[in-house]
Amino acid sequence: MQRLLKFKTVLLLAVVVFLLTLLGNLPASLVWRQVAPSLPAQVKLQGITGSLWQGQVANMQVEGVDQGALRWDWRPSGLFKGQLALDLDWRPRNSQVSATLRLGFGSLVLEQVTGRLDARSMAAVNKAPFILTGDWLLDIPELKLEDFERVVQAHGRIAWQGAGGGLPEPLGLGNLAAQLSSENDWLMMTLSSDQSGPLGLTGTAKWRPAQALQLDTRLQARAHAEAGLAEGLKLLGRPDADGWIHWRAKLQ
Repeated sequence: MQRLLKFKTVLLLAVVVFLLTLLGNLPASLVWRQVAPSLPAQVKLQGITGSLWQGQVANMQVEGVDQGALRWDWRPSGLFKGQLALDLDWRPRNSQVSATLRLGFGSLVLEQVTGRLDARSMAAVNKAPFILTGDWLLDIPELKLEDFERVVQAHGRIAWQGAGGGLPEPLGLGNLAAQLSSENDWLMMTLSSDQSGPLGLTGTAKWRPAQALQLDTRLQARAHAEAGLAEGLKLLGRPDADGWIHWRAKLQ
């Protein structure tokens, strides 16, 4: 009897290994054709090579916006949690970001998101009506979404080093930062600036998928800032007695 049970266990494990091997070696292009119709956004991929285990995409477009290249390596250990786990290496224009993606039933988790995004390139590919300069530095240990619409967990930091923005020429803003958290299904960002930069910034921003970014901020052009910065901020509102402008907005 024990020999029979042992044989059944070995047979079951062999079948599981066979199925995992079969699934893992499916062409990535075939898997993509099955997944694409269920995504919440329009995504087009070009140059798909490799398999579900390991592969790459030469170019991605999300809602018509060029998002660069992507490589992935599958983590089989995610199956024990009922998840598809992938190590990602994203290469948008002049930038690089790495992360671990975990997809479950109705949940999406990004872990250990680190890297650098070139602000000028990001503004250009997203067709922003202004010029940005500097680097966005990402350090996000966890960001978890439920049902692709609720942010249930978030912590980490995004820094904007050498920030600048404007048109026709960008104005220097200094070093800015956003500390991440979650509250009532929203991604919350506590905003700040360094003490020596041209722009004084405090306040919050909040975001969730399919919703506008909501800003509640206080802004100030410091004494050593370029004249254009002070004039530009006045378009957002009237300074108070201490020179701060309270600006609330919703940005799509």
